Amino acid sequence: MVTITDVAREAGVSKTTVSYVISRNPRISEETAKRVRGAMSKLGYVVNHSARALSTSKTMTLGLQVNAAENRRVSLTRGAYLCELADFARQNGYDLLLMSNRNGVEGIRGIASAGKVDGLILMDVTCEDPRVDAAIEAGIPTVLLGLPDDPKGLDEVDTDFERAARELISLFKRKGHREIALVHTPEESLGKGANFAVRFRRSVMDEAEAMGITLHVPPRQDWSMPPAEKLRNMLTRYPDISGVIIDDDNTIISTPQVLLELGVSVPDDLSVAVVVPDVLREQMRIPYTAIDINLPAVAQEAVETMVRRIEHTDAPSVTRLVSQPLTDLGSVKTL
Repeated sequence: MVTITDVAREAGVSKTTVSYVISRNPRISEETAKRVRGAMSKLGYVVNHSARALSTSKTMTLGLQVNAAENRRVSLTRGAYLCELADFARQNGYDLLLMSNRNGVEGIRGIASAGKVDGLILMDVTCEDPRVDAAIEAGIPTVLLGLPDDPKGLDEVDTDFERAARELISLFKRKGHREIALVHTPEESLGKGANFAVRFRRSVMDEAEAMGITLHVPPRQDWSMPPAEKLRNMLTRYPDISGVIIDDDNTIISTPQVLLELGVSVPDDLSVAVVVPDVLREQMRIPYTAIDINLPAVAQEAVETMVRRIEHTDAPSVTRLVSQPLTDLGSVKTL
């Protein structure tokens, strides 16, 4: 079994230094920390969370609470996030406890009173999320994976969907498009609106208006249609559009087949751009120009923000938006 002594010897540092790196002590330089983490990776060293918990009076566990109402909706993005968050928690010396309670507020109160976690990451954040008040009342360090209307002093981490909207609308403007449509994640799936879906829709609408592009957003009754039906209905409802922006995972996946069935060629007949996790686009060979969401980067930022909050409970709150690149695959035609 690889021990902390072995790691110290491999990295050329003391055992105390290795311990400081594991606990993310700020007195250790980033260069030294990288060398120690490299030695840990090379030797296959695994942190003994139980021993660390006893020595630090911490559980060395982070709670991750998903929104129970959203669990009924299949989301490949959420599944990928869970894996990435668990991986980065482990890299920072923490286990990740997945919490799925039909009553999110009660779930937070229960986990806080039981003292099972050192901090809490809230996922599937809504615009008016009651879990924000519950986390504050419970007094547990909390990071929001999303931006509610009022975070009330809690740390926030998310993709920069506002910038994504600006880049996509700018692309269509440069290519000469004057009338396009948006097929987006159904907001009502979370009751009062998934924050990212609301933010992206509003930003796309604002940017389109500012740049003189006519933007069609299907009526609310269409938002929760099955993905293929939603796309077909949109194309029927707005026959004069030259392009479409899609940010709903399930619709994106079904788009190639739907367009094939309808005899619609991209980009000759219709320009298509999407917002999608890069790993999903690559593995499923989605052939469209995309804002590639780097899930590992967002997950890493969420976990590291959580760890910093645990270590510095009185530090000012932060909002960290991770910018994502645009990958141009030629699916937006110049008119």
